[in-house]
Amino acid sequence: MPPPHLTRVQARYEALHPELIVAPPHHYPDGTRVLDVFAYYRGEKGDEADGADPGTVLRFLERGEGGEGGEGGEGGEGGEGGEGGEAAALSPLLPGLVPVAALFAPDVLPAYCDHWVSNVVSRVGFLQTLEDTLGFTTKVDFNAGVVAAGEAQIESTVTGNASPLITSDPGMALRDRAQVFLPTNNALSPVGHVHWYLEQLGQGIQHVASRVSSLPDYVQRANDMRAVTGEGVTFLNIPRTYYGLLEHSLLTCGGVDGELLTADCPCGLAEEEAVEVVAALRAGGLVDSAGALSLGADAAALDAALLTGAPSYRDAPEATRAMVLRVLRRSCFVNLWKLMGDQLTEETYLSIVRNKILIDVQGEDVLMQIFTNVVLQREAGTEAPFLEFIQRVCACGADGEPTCEAVRPGCGGFGIRNFLTLFLSIEVSKAMLESQQATEAGREAEAAFHDRRVALFTEQLVEANPVLTDISDCMTAEGRALDAGDAEAADEWRQRKEAANEALTHCSQKYNGLMATLRETGW
Repeated sequence: MPPPHLTRVQARYEALHPELIVAPPHHYPDGTRVLDVFAYYRGEKGDEADGADPGTVLRFLERGEGGEGGEGGEGGEGGEGGEGGEAAALSPLLPGLVPVAALFAPDVLPAYCDHWVSNVVSRVGFLQTLEDTLGFTTKVDFNAGVVAAGEAQIESTVTGNASPLITSDPGMALRDRAQVFLPTNNALSPVGHVHWYLEQLGQGIQHVASRVSSLPDYVQRANDMRAVTGEGVTFLNIPRTYYGLLEHSLLTCGGVDGELLTADCPCGLAEEEAVEVVAALRAGGLVDSAGALSLGADAAALDAALLTGAPSYRDAPEATRAMVLRVLRRSCFVNLWKLMGDQLTEETYLSIVRNKILIDVQGEDVLMQIFTNVVLQREAGTEAPFLEFIQRVCACGADGEPTCEAVRPGCGGFGIRNFLTLFLSIEVSKAMLESQQATEAGREAEAAFHDRRVALFTEQLVEANPVLTDISDCMTAEGRALDAGDAEAADEWRQRKEAANEALTHCSQKYNGLMATLRETGW
């Protein structure tokens, strides 16, 4: 009979990482045992001057046979928390504690642990420790030099176990916690939020991610509650360029590829007509300087502005005017539509844009993500942890409903497109705040400097988006080829992925140089 889980974990730490053991396991009368270990080394393993970093402790709990609550295992994972006012199995309890049913209001939306992210000094060292002790292996590796926002650069790797769960029940996949994912970052430059996090706070958890059943509903509720009460979390600013802008070409083509044209309206507008439409909407305050259409503008408001300011629209056939209105609505989420097409309804797309949710696609799986601003901040302007909320949709069908028979806990991956978007969004949010503070203090030159930073970060996001999509597609195709045993096809997709990574590296280097020039010259 194999030894208990905790015995194996303890043996691995004693053999390979004894410096990380806080103390011998604590034994309780009912057989429960607890082992605490330090998560990280101060630097590299084997450097006696560094040793263990005491800032973060991992606790492993193994339940005794007579204990209450859910089954314990490696890492102390157990059953589910209370939901909807009903008592449910709780996470493993220490002896002497009594489980209490959690009571929530009927409109509360539950969230379940998905992954948590570390900022560390030695990413490779931490990954090796997890492999040595828990058998974790790399799931996604974001190449060095790829993840960059201006001069800020990091490396990141997602490690974890292999979950045995395969189910046809999306609710079970939502609640299951057998899958453990641990993304890990380290800084490559002396600027950026990862570097400053390590400098100000030391190694530790950057953010905790929880998954929910409907992210648009979850975020909308959070935003509504904050508007009513004045309290609650706020979310990162995501530039509208991520979702889509009103480009003249959309009106001249009748959509991305003419998909919004009809038999009554077989062609788009002429270039001068498209320019006139956009100018009329901008004059009416319905399109901002970047080209983003107002989300609050309904069809009547758009039609009124165009009838007033665009003679070509006023004189056009009804079918042409209807086409223009379809294109205008689509422009709000055109970049997402290019990824997912009609998998989501227009209402869902607009809710995603309104609530600034990030979307990623791997094959037929969809990942929705959003990140809060920092929480537990010591003082304004300093780094702090934050929260992430996600929705994973396996084999997405109509309006996000799962269509596959086997639902996997980690479907949708880790957002290769969104990873860089998150990195850029954090920097954009900081630059926007600094610009606002400078403006309020009357420091116009400083405000202009930060506005230029925002513009550069946004330009990088727009330029990187199609390359990130290509990388994501290649990763999906490479994985499928490997699963099918087609080594030749997998190698072709790997080479294409590497070429896309190189293109993304060039993009990052370009904006690294532009941001450095801005910092040195002020423009």
